[in-house]
Amino acid sequence: MTGEQTSGYDEAGEASGYDEHEYEDSLEPRHLIRRSDVVLKAGILMLGAGTSGLRVREIMRSVAHTVGIERLHAQITFTDIVLTVGRRGIFRTQIAEIPNPGVNAHRIGMLSELGHDLPERAGVSEVDARLQAIEDTPRLYHLWLLVPLVALACASVAVLSNGGPREAAAVLPASALAFWLHRRLSGLMLNHLATVMTSAAVASGLYVGFSSVLDLLIGSPSPRTAAGFICASIFLIPGFPLVTAGLDLTRIDLEVGLPRLTYAGMVVLAITIGVWLVAALAGVSPDPVPAIEGHPVLVWAALVAASFFAVFGWAMMFNSPLWVAVASGVVAVAGNVPRLVMLQNGMKPHIATFISCFLIGLGCALAAWLFSMPKIIMTVPTVLVSIPGSSALRTLIYFDQADVLRAIESGVSTVLVVIAMVAGLSGARMLTDPEWAFTRPDPPTLELAHVRRLLRFRRPGR
Repeated sequence: MTGEQTSGYDEAGEASGYDEHEYEDSLEPRHLIRRSDVVLKAGILMLGAGTSGLRVREIMRSVAHTVGIERLHAQITFTDIVLTVGRRGIFRTQIAEIPNPGVNAHRIGMLSELGHDLPERAGVSEVDARLQAIEDTPRLYHLWLLVPLVALACASVAVLSNGGPREAAAVLPASALAFWLHRRLSGLMLNHLATVMTSAAVASGLYVGFSSVLDLLIGSPSPRTAAGFICASIFLIPGFPLVTAGLDLTRIDLEVGLPRLTYAGMVVLAITIGVWLVAALAGVSPDPVPAIEGHPVLVWAALVAASFFAVFGWAMMFNSPLWVAVASGVVAVAGNVPRLVMLQNGMKPHIATFISCFLIGLGCALAAWLFSMPKIIMTVPTVLVSIPGSSALRTLIYFDQADVLRAIESGVSTVLVVIAMVAGLSGARMLTDPEWAFTRPDPPTLELAHVRRLLRFRRPGR
């Protein structure tokens, strides 16, 4: 005996030495229980933050490898994780439920960084402490800061929907009050769909009220009132579940994708019903509003600014770090402005949306590579400017007016745009992420030298 400590794991699951559990944790299967618990905890934190099933499995595999789990199988749904781990011929199965999955981009980033920074071997207590520190990290922004930022984002969407200054001015207070109400009702743990529907109705009603006040002050009604009608409640759109559902389905991860898609569809329906009730009472026209006329420089400056601030506000609402929110806004401008140009030149909305989301996906992949962050925390807010909220509302209003043909036309357009969003993002993801492009457990990676060879320019005659 030399007194030197042997590297690797002891029976307690620690890198070296016993912790407070000492001998008890050295016995099978107690040590397996502690390892399994910490792996499941990592999965719960990641799933509860709103990311895709692939990333949940990634963090669980990273933690399992670090703490010495030999075998792991995880079955993941929208709200549940069934985990089976094995070590030394002993297996353990656990089931965990996440009753209220939310969105926390900052937590997704911290967990992804943890998964990359974990050492080859570490003790259970060390990993658990790092996970607990992530869980205890408070949200980055207080409600008083989010309220004006979300209101600014909604007003920016009104500008992108061909609304003028009057519509944006009406959306600002309506969305601010509705967002505050939604957060308060959510804190009371009321029925989620009822909370969404109530918040949407309140946002739309307040918008109609503020628009009427502005009409009285100016002395004439605005011909563009319908442009900002649904924008006051656009913050309710389930961006993360909708986008991650599409990405999960492209990987044939049906157990996660289908429940997420169902949830997102139910939330969108609740929003639409709440807005439709107010529209029916207020007599709001569902017809599209023509593009704003004016000096091209001023118009496009407003559209560029609106593209940036809409995404910036949403990113902050999703608890993204400030620099991520800024980067998301820049990528949104690069992807959304071409979409607006294509729409003005007569291109079909779903084709323009596909190209725009493809460009956004490439931009998010580049930013994620440059700044070492998960793509999803930038992808979701940047594509929300393409959500066809107005056409979904028109579908319901046309049905209410017994205009079945126009309702079907609007509904088909809405579905095509959503499919185009998912297709564009998925195409970009497959080009930039081998884990999406390949079904192998160990997908190949493109080495930098190989990329340079592919991109190398040869002179004629050489």
